[in-house]
Order: sequence, then C-alpha cells, then structure tokens
Amino acid sequence: MDIMQAVSKRISCRTFDPHDVEPGLLDQLEACIAKGNEAGGLDMRLVRPQDGGAGLKLAGAMFSGQPSTYVVAFAPADEQSRDRLGYYSEKVILLATQLGLGTCWVAGTYDKSSVTAQPKAGHELHGVIPVGYPAAKTPLKQRTVRAALRKRSKKPTELYEGYETAPAWVRAGIDAVIAGPSAINGMPVVFEDTADGIAATLPKVKSGIELIDLGIAKLHFELGAKDAGTEGSWSWGAGGVFTPRQ
Repeated sequence: MDIMQAVSKRISCRTFDPHDVEPGLLDQLEACIAKGNEAGGLDMRLVRPQDGGAGLKLAGAMFSGQPSTYVVAFAPADEQSRDRLGYYSEKVILLATQLGLGTCWVAGTYDKSSVTAQPKAGHELHGVIPVGYPAAKTPLKQRTVRAALRKRSKKPTELYEGYETAPAWVRAGIDAVIAGPSAINGMPVVFEDTADGIAATLPKVKSGIELIDLGIAKLHFELGAKDAGTEGSWSWGAGGVFTPRQ
C-alpha cells in the first residue's frame, strides 16, 4: 500500500481486535515517531503492551475493544508546535494504515489519568492515538457514530474557493485534505490564495484542537499535491504558506 492508498483507506478506528501488534511493526512506528520528534521539537511516545499499553481508558460510548498500544502526544502548547504535532502525528497514523493497523486521534474522549507517562518540562498532553488491529465486525453504535460524522464532510469549494478552476495539483491537495481526519469531522482549515502562495488558515479557533487539525490538513495537502506532480513544503502556524519546489 502506497501513501496515497493509505490516505484513502485510513479511517478513525473505534473498534479494536484484542490481539497485540507484532514488535516488528511497532519498531517501524517508533522510528517514524523518533523522526517526527526530532524534526518537530515534539515528544510523542509509543506505549507498548509490556509498558502498560492496555491501561488506556477510552470512552465506552465512542470505542469498543481494548487496544494494547497507544501513542502519547506531548508537545509545547504554542500554536506552531500544535501545528507540527498534527503534521508529524499524521505521518505515524498513515504509516500505521500502511502496516494494516487501525488508529484514531483522540483529544477528549479518554481518561487522562490513565496515561501514566509524564510530559517533560515545557510540554503538555494534547491527546493519544490508540493503535491496534481493527475488529472484523464493527458494532452498530460505531457504524452510527461514523455515519453521523461523515455527514459533516464539506465540499471542496468550502475549503478552497477557487477549487473549480485551480491547477490539478491544488485540487488533488484539497481532495486529500477532505479524505483526512479532523475533530468531529469539522474540517476547520480553509485554503486561500495569497501573494506568497496558498495559505492554510483557521477562521475560528475554539479549543485549540483546530491547530492539530491544521497540521493534519497541511500534510494531506502536501501529499496530494506531490502525487499530482508538485512537491513543496509548508511554513508553520495558521496562515502558513505552501511553497512549491521549482
């Protein structure tokens, strides 16, 4: 499975099989986490089964099954750090999808006291990402939750006004953003033309989780544009600009 297949296949998994993930697959995730931590100034950590990974308490109304591994998302609280956290954690999630694993970014529907790891100085807990095998059959209540969230999906022109007449790589970037996750599928990021390029903005920031959604959206746009033949990179923070490489 290539990265764009992972973008299309990835879902927010809320129903897990009880089997532990093989150590070799966890090693690959840990290597990806280490790269993201170094590049983004973050402190994501993988909690394996032998380290108490099954101790994470997820909200029963939203999740079924008990994954025995999860990622703790520690990072500074400033805007750019949360943006980078979204970007680099999504790389971990897409790799997990390529490995046949299920994940879900969880910011609020879990018991924070069940996370035994402690942040280092200057960092805060922003969420967790349970990792495991998706259950063979999804319970009705989980299918209902997923269907309700999908109804919130926005049209491409709601994310980028010039979508209909935009170059193919821009449309591909927006399509990849729509395929990506965001808190309660709110899709808060809007893309705008500026003198410097295409900027990713947040018209409204309520809880701060939108800043993590911002980073996720930036990665998906970047991957979609690359798949359509245009590579580039983002500047960080709301209003960050995507710069194509010449």
